[in-house]
Amino acid sequence: MNSRLAQFFSIVLHPVLMPTYALLLIFRLNTYIAYATSPTSKAALFMVIIFNTLIMPVVISYLLITRGYIRSFEMQKRQERIIPFISNVILLMVAYYMMRQVVLPKIFYFLILGAAASVAIAILVNLKWKISIHMIGIGGITGMLFGMSTYLLMDLRIPILVTILVAGLLGTARISLGAHHPMQVYAGFFVGFFCEYFLLGI
Repeated sequence: MNSRLAQFFSIVLHPVLMPTYALLLIFRLNTYIAYATSPTSKAALFMVIIFNTLIMPVVISYLLITRGYIRSFEMQKRQERIIPFISNVILLMVAYYMMRQVVLPKIFYFLILGAAASVAIAILVNLKWKISIHMIGIGGITGMLFGMSTYLLMDLRIPILVTILVAGLLGTARISLGAHHPMQVYAGFFVGFFCEYFLLGI
């Protein structure tokens, strides 16, 4: 894959954007979940997700860069990822607590817990091996769709096929950039997928 195109996919499909994409996707599917969530609850949910999974992780990463703890937002070295990953788990749990204060379908609580679980696993794996956090993100969205299809009996074949295609493009991009080798890409995808899929089945 061309390096510019690979970089484009890596930025547009960055892990910090995935929870927001997942939320937009749920509300665009025209399922009962979208109709069962009031406009006020939707607004509160978007505020919580964007603040805790997008704005704050970017701010924390920027502060870590300015203080020399990490070199860039890419965090290419495995050792650079520990502090950002731990802070992400904390922020996800804060998001979960804030979401519990709003009346929402239970699926949203399980989705955020699935994200927290996948990042927690990434922290443990990262102690010895570099796993793809990009693929954990897209794997989580794919697992979410599979879980909604399996447990909530929704026909999501087309969205599932699209996310699998996107996952393939993103994995190819990460390998092309030399950020990961294939096993790190596969492992990341399946960690994200199964954390979301199994939690939705609870």
